[in-house]
Amino acid sequence: MSKKIILAALSICLLIVFYLFASRPISPVKPTIPASSSIPALSLEERVCEEVSVKFGDCKKIHLFDANSKLVFAESSSGIIPVLTNEDFTEFKKIINSTLDFQEFKEEKGDRVPIDWRAKNNVQKDFSVIYGFAEDEAKTIVINSEGNIQPNKFFVRENLWVWYVTFQKDKVKLPVEVTVYGAEGQMIYGGKD
Repeated sequence: MSKKIILAALSICLLIVFYLFASRPISPVKPTIPASSSIPALSLEERVCEEVSVKFGDCKKIHLFDANSKLVFAESSSGIIPVLTNEDFTEFKKIINSTLDFQEFKEEKGDRVPIDWRAKNNVQKDFSVIYGFAEDEAKTIVINSEGNIQPNKFFVRENLWVWYVTFQKDKVKLPVEVTVYGAEGQMIYGGKD
């Protein structure tokens, strides 16, 4: 009786092996790529730099890709340029005019607080942005006029940062009211910019 059970089990195993071997494809299946699908010749970084170069003369580098806000910050010889991408973060959409100018920020040093801001309303439907330069001494910035929001920041070079925040609305309150704090938490500036 045990020989019959062992023989039956071996027969079933042999059938399963033949079935699996026979159902295996002869050659690897190649994925089909639809004809309408096109792979871009340039990366998003290259396309953004190309557009910035056309409008501003050059593009030194991309400082930041922010996937949450769909913003890219590019650097040219004259300053920092924010660029908007599409929702999928795959296509260049538009340059947000109003460059953060290095020379202008440097020249105004004696006449200003350690920050400089631009507000762009209606960049597109339900999208506005506030962005600007800040010196090292401005450790924390609070945008009081928009509900005490602290903006994002990234380092550009010695004593120079870019701060920015986006809003899912057509317009931000103007004038922008900000408070700037130093390293020890002391208020450096509080008012309208």
